[in-house]
Order: sequence, then structure tokens, then C-alpha cells
Amino acid sequence: MPSYLITGTSRGLGLGFAAELLKDPKNLVIATARNTASSSGLQKLKVEYPQNNRLILLDLDVSNVESIRAAVKTLEPLLPNGLDNLLSNAGVSYSSMKTFEEIDIAEFTSEVIFTVTAPFNLLREFLPLIRKSETKRALFVTSILGSIELAPNLPNLMNAYSVARAALNMLVRKWSVILKQEGITAAVIHPGWIGETEMGDEISEWVAKYNPALENLSTEKAAADCMKILNNMTPEDSGAFFHQDGSRLPF
Repeated sequence: MPSYLITGTSRGLGLGFAAELLKDPKNLVIATARNTASSSGLQKLKVEYPQNNRLILLDLDVSNVESIRAAVKTLEPLLPNGLDNLLSNAGVSYSSMKTFEEIDIAEFTSEVIFTVTAPFNLLREFLPLIRKSETKRALFVTSILGSIELAPNLPNLMNAYSVARAALNMLVRKWSVILKQEGITAAVIHPGWIGETEMGDEISEWVAKYNPALENLSTEKAAADCMKILNNMTPEDSGAFFHQDGSRLPF
């Protein structure tokens, strides 16, 4: 039974990932959030899959390394064959449409620290379980806004978020080279624009003004496409920057 651990599943894309993966009766899904009991979406999934050992709801604060370590300790006896797939999805955006001169430095610092250190600690602490598994995959949700090559085409669009995502991309790009030597495949993925999510809605006015032709994906569509890519990843994809449509993006 392939195992998947997903962060940030209380709502939005993370919840969509969990729902999509549960459609396959062979999958074991570990859905995490800071407070799973307060997520109506996760509780609905729990009702849809009652008395089911394929869905585990686990409280996990990815900004706290001790919380991550506690989660690992909880899951070790439940995953004797290791963790096949780690899906880092939790994210924040504090200064979506502010110019660089308007950005609050404290918010900027918090956003960069969270975006880089949370996935860093998550992967580092779960590596022993990933090493034990057969599949050995880690996928990090990022954004096309983190592409340095494409940045000149997107002026003043989520500036702080873009800087933070570029740093995350470099983290995975560098680390993936080392992980590949152990048979672990790590990559990043841009899930597309999902206007119905809280973060996606933040840029809806910008999209309408500057890129009205941009496809507005449903959460279900984006989740299904991303999971298809994850499940087909091979060691040759190590360090890749995927688009939700299956193409590759420039770093």
C-alpha cells in the first residue's frame, strides 16, 4: 500500500491532494495540519471514509521542528516499510500585492523563513522513513513566481512570495543531487492558478488585468494533475521544476 504524507491539508490544494489520493483504494493517506479537528474539509473526508485505515489525520505544525519530530515518532510504528511519498504543500503569503518599498520587513522575513525552513526541516526529519521505503519520492509545491528566468515578466506580483519560492526551488534543486545518489527523487511543482483558493484569489485582479487568458483551474483538476506527476516521477526527474500540465519550467 503506497503511503503519502501531505502537509497543509486543512483546506485548498492540500485538502484536494488528500481527496484525490483517497480515490485509489490502494493508497494510505496521512493528512496533516496544525489542527485537523478544526478542519471541516478533513472531518468530511473522515466521514466519507469511516473506520478506514487508509486515512490518518495527524496534527503537525511544520513551522515547529519539535512538532515534526513528534509526527515522525508517531508514524514510525505505522509505517514499517517507510514513507513512500512526502508532499510538502503548506505555504503562506503575507504581502501579496505590495511593492518592495511597501513590504513590511518583519512579514517578509517570516514568509521567507517559513517557506524555506519548514520544508527543509520536514524533509530532513522524515528522511529516515523515506529511505526505508520502496518509492522514495518528495514533491514540494512551489510557484512559477519563483522562477528567476521568468521574473522580469511578472513585475510587482507577489514580490515577497516570489523571493521565498525562488529560495525553496534552490534548496530542492541543490539537495536533490545528493538525494538522487540514495535513490530518492525530489522535485518542485507549480500547481497552476487556482482562483478559488485563498491564495489564488489574492491575485485575481492582477490576472484579470494582465493575463486574462490564464486558465483558472479547479482545486480538483490541479490536485489530480499534480498527483499524476508525483506518481510517475522517476530518479531521472530528480531536481525537476514541473508545471501542473506536465511540462518543465525554467529555474
